[in-house]
Amino acid sequence: MKADVWVIRIAIMVDGTLQFEALFNDLEKKQKELGIASFGASITTMEEVFLKVNKLADSQMDIRPTTLLKSKKRRQDMKENISVPRSYERPVFSRLNDIANIKFNSGFPLYRQQFHSMFVKRALFSWRNWKLSLLQTAVILLVTTYLLTTLNLNYEPPAREMDLSQYGRTIVPYSVSGNSDVALKIIKNLKIFLKLKNQELREVQGKIHRKKETAANMKIYVPTSGLQIVLCLAFGMAVMAGSFCLQTVTERTTKAKHIQFVSGVYLLTYWLSALLWDLIYFFVTCCLLLGVFVYCGVDALVADYHFLDTMMIFMLYGWSVVPLMYLGSLLFSSSAAAYIKLTLFNYFSTAFSIVIHIIIKYYENDIPQFTRTLLVNTLMMLPSYNLAMSISKFFDDYEVKKRCARKLKNIYLDCDKKLIENNIYGFGEHGIGKFLISLAALGLIYLLLFLCLESTFWSLKNFVYHKIIFNVYEIFRKCKKATASIQVNKEYEDKDVEDERKRVLTLLPNLKRAPLLLNDLTKIYYKCPVVKAVRNISLLVQKYECFGLLGLNGAGKTTTFKILTGEETTTSGVVLIDGISITENIRKIRSRIGYCPQSDPMLNHMTGRELLIMYARLRGVPEPDIYMYVETFLHSMHLETHADKYIYTYSGGNKRKLNTAIALMGKSSVVFLDEPSTGMDPVARRLLWDTVTWMCKTGKAIIITSHSMEECEALCTRLAIMVKGQFKCLGSPQHLRNKFGNVYILTAKIKIDENEDKLAEFKEFIATTFPGKRSRVGL
Repeated sequence: MKADVWVIRIAIMVDGTLQFEALFNDLEKKQKELGIASFGASITTMEEVFLKVNKLADSQMDIRPTTLLKSKKRRQDMKENISVPRSYERPVFSRLNDIANIKFNSGFPLYRQQFHSMFVKRALFSWRNWKLSLLQTAVILLVTTYLLTTLNLNYEPPAREMDLSQYGRTIVPYSVSGNSDVALKIIKNLKIFLKLKNQELREVQGKIHRKKETAANMKIYVPTSGLQIVLCLAFGMAVMAGSFCLQTVTERTTKAKHIQFVSGVYLLTYWLSALLWDLIYFFVTCCLLLGVFVYCGVDALVADYHFLDTMMIFMLYGWSVVPLMYLGSLLFSSSAAAYIKLTLFNYFSTAFSIVIHIIIKYYENDIPQFTRTLLVNTLMMLPSYNLAMSISKFFDDYEVKKRCARKLKNIYLDCDKKLIENNIYGFGEHGIGKFLISLAALGLIYLLLFLCLESTFWSLKNFVYHKIIFNVYEIFRKCKKATASIQVNKEYEDKDVEDERKRVLTLLPNLKRAPLLLNDLTKIYYKCPVVKAVRNISLLVQKYECFGLLGLNGAGKTTTFKILTGEETTTSGVVLIDGISITENIRKIRSRIGYCPQSDPMLNHMTGRELLIMYARLRGVPEPDIYMYVETFLHSMHLETHADKYIYTYSGGNKRKLNTAIALMGKSSVVFLDEPSTGMDPVARRLLWDTVTWMCKTGKAIIITSHSMEECEALCTRLAIMVKGQFKCLGSPQHLRNKFGNVYILTAKIKIDENEDKLAEFKEFIATTFPGKRSRVGL
């Protein structure tokens, strides 16, 4: 049973047209006796002619037109089963029946499948975009290599022989003339001058000893410091960190991420798999950077197993910066803009933090202790600052210990024993422990903050729009002496729409397990002026029902779908899917629906088969059944020949077929198809119709929008036409045709060379035969 009535379609042979008059007369007379609400007839369309021709050309095509039945075999099939609505050869349906009883995974096996699926997706993105990955890695390595080679890393100049020959001629003529009394007179005059100023002349005699080298001034003699090494790394690290936002922004802006969540992927599964792959990519790039250090002779970071320490510092930086880039990506709607701006942010934050550090160091006595502490603690919130300080101090510590160990017996070297025995991982002035702890903590903080935003953003947005802004809007309306709530004007509401509203209100307490229930659903966009996109829609869709939503562009169909799939929040009203409120538990709602959006949220770096396998895993299809499951949908959508091609090579029609297959996967209770047949050829469209029909028979509720009246008539048990966000009429196609379709069109072909008198006679005959004010005759 579909909704409240049975919808039966019967194909009648062409040679039976002579009995049409008697048949329709009998149906009209016995309409109440037979319980017929309405009936109608249609003829062969050009689309069915197209399908017939293709069927004759390709005997393997599993498509049957709805009314073209001429062979004896098909006539015999019709006699045996006159109630078959569309396809009479059912190999597609037999395949679909094979997957109907699959038991889907849940719990830990589902989490494992989803993690595997999301991880493979990330890996394929990097692998298929290898040119971008290679270019990015090459830029990082080449720039770092060039900058390091410009530094003077040879800290010990070569020994030079003390030989005056290199200075040329060393004999200089020198002569002194005069009387020694001159010096005595100068001293005497100086004493008299100082005495007048109450000063006296003092003389100190003795040897001038060389100033001892201490831990504080030793670094002055080191040609290259750790901060210079950091500046050489800053650009490469910034480029690498910025790249982590590319796929994140792309999936969000193309709605691919939304479709994945609608398909049931868990938040932690989605983001932890992304984090793992990004850290693996970061690790590989850092290994190549260590090779650059070896090549450039940066022994402090690689010699004596120090490459392990350096790698640990790098990985802690990656752990902290990747979640920060995820957070930053939320601010952008373009992946290119996000990449450029986040890269610049990382680079300049490193440079800025180093400048602030140098200022604090050189003006330490002039800056209050509280200000210094506040600045340092603020800078430690940046992963780039902690990386800079860790690398800088590690490098400087190595060089200082190296010099102290080499000159320890020199009477002029005063190496502090505490410095020599210093633990580099300590929390003192020369240790990097606090910076490593900060990196580890920042990674956890940024990750939890990001996951919190992702998990609560929709609920928070719904609360703000539903509870706060809408109430303010209502108060404003009251101040303007308007109605206290948004109510549909009953005077202009169609009776069928009103009956549906009453039906929902009456049955609401007892129909909480219905696939879809809407009660006074409203969506307002608070712009200037206010846009009421959806106005008080009430609807009940039962199992086995295909409901059509028609309307002009901008009528509110897509907005309604966005609300029902959780992409947009409601302003007011009740939305229940399987008895679960969309405003209270969006997570459960998303796992119970399928969605084919109006756009094509495709992952272009994957093939059609790979994409369907990914979504099959997200839905929980057991691994042994995935191949058969995917092949069935490829066959049902006639995509076998394109299955192993990259999606960016697909035509618009093939992308729509792939989107529809994704929406129909799984065990969802409701499937939303937003103009699924747009761009499809008639053969593909009929395949889509057959698949949707089978899905309805399995108990799913299908909600479809379309601009094709024929499509809605072929698929839908009920229709609603939306105008400016409201339902203007509602009912079965035949009911609406009987109610509003009171005009018939007669098409006649006339020879061009016919004279005007005969043409006028024909017009007069038609006007006389069909009299009435509403009859119109035209060419």
